[in-house]
Amino acid sequence: MSSEHDALVAELRLLAEAVLDRVDRAVQQYAAAQPPAPADADPSGTPTPAPSGGCSWCPVCAAAALLRGEPHELLTRLATQIAALIALIRELLARYLPPPTGPAGPGSPEPTPPEPTDRAGGFVPIPVTIRP
Repeated sequence: MSSEHDALVAELRLLAEAVLDRVDRAVQQYAAAQPPAPADADPSGTPTPAPSGGCSWCPVCAAAALLRGEPHELLTRLATQIAALIALIRELLARYLPPPTGPAGPGSPEPTPPEPTDRAGGFVPIPVTIRP
């Protein structure tokens, strides 16, 4: 059971790393983007619209900017927070799920199961007889 558990943990770690790599690449393009300048007033006192053609806080405008491939302040802030979350998840994976020591794959030899130890205080089978 332990070798099956170790193999499952190793596969889940590899899956998590692959997903994090993919998400990280997508997030980095928005985290590195400079947020557009806030809507400033020109000298005549009339406000100028944000560069993305919409407001800087609205999720609908952010989704439209995402579809158009334009930078948006909300997307940049969200991508920065997601990048920090990805870094935290990677740190937790490295701390609590260390990488496998040997090569993992279908061609790798099966690890030998650990020797059974005496289970003092564990489950002890006892015989039970039922009398009619």
